[in-house]
Order: sequence, then structure tokens, then C-alpha cells
Amino acid sequence: EDLKKIKKEMERIIKANLPLVREEVTREEARKRIEAVKEPYKLEILDAIKEEPITIYHVGDEWWDLCAGPHVESTGKLPRNAIELQSIAGAYWRGDEKREMLQRIYGTAWETKEQLKAYKDLLAEAKRRDHRTLG
Repeated sequence: EDLKKIKKEMERIIKANLPLVREEVTREEARKRIEAVKEPYKLEILDAIKEEPITIYHVGDEWWDLCAGPHVESTGKLPRNAIELQSIAGAYWRGDEKREMLQRIYGTAWETKEQLKAYKDLLAEAKRRDHRTLG
């Protein structure tokens, strides 16, 4: 149910054809912006980035994130019929069992729906041939 809601939102964003814009900022400016939106995980990621300048990508006026890029020019360039969300699982932040448990979303994206189908066929065949399965 959650994956369906997320996929629907992804499709809305793709259909909106929002521009993806790269911005270079100082480390101090990035820290200020991240603190303003109260995202401690992004602060840890920022602290791990050694290169300067810090790059931020904006998705229209709706969202931004730290990212090295590159990206497509706009969300409308993404092939919505070649993207599939697969599952949700728990994951410890930074793989550390002493840290917070977060949700991880697994998905896959391809250039064409034919490539996605070939990938799904490959997964189905691997599952069929799994020697750990009885029967």
C-alpha cells in the first residue's frame, strides 16, 4: 500500500516535468540550509563530503538535496513505465545497529520498459532456479 502511494507521487512529479537545477554552495551555506530544515542525517552526509564546493540539486521549487549529480534536465525525461518500486525494509542508519532504524525503499529504473521487463524476467528465472527453494 505504501509503495503504491509513493509510486503515485513519483508519477505526479514526472508528469509535472520539473527542472533539475544544480547549485554550488559553500559548506557553511549548505550547513545553514540543512539546519533550517532540521535534517540531522543530511548534516552527517555533509560532514563526510570532502570536496568543495558543495553541490545541491533542486527539483523545481518542491525539493532539494545534496548530490554530486549529474541528472536529467527535468523530471519529465524519466520513463515512468520503466521504473518500479520493489520493496520496503528496515535499515540502520549508516549500517550501524546502534543507530536509528529507518525505512529503505528498494526500486529499479531503466531507460525503457523493455529493459525493465528483461530485468524482471531475469529475476523470475533466478527465483525459479534458486537451489535453496524446496519443491
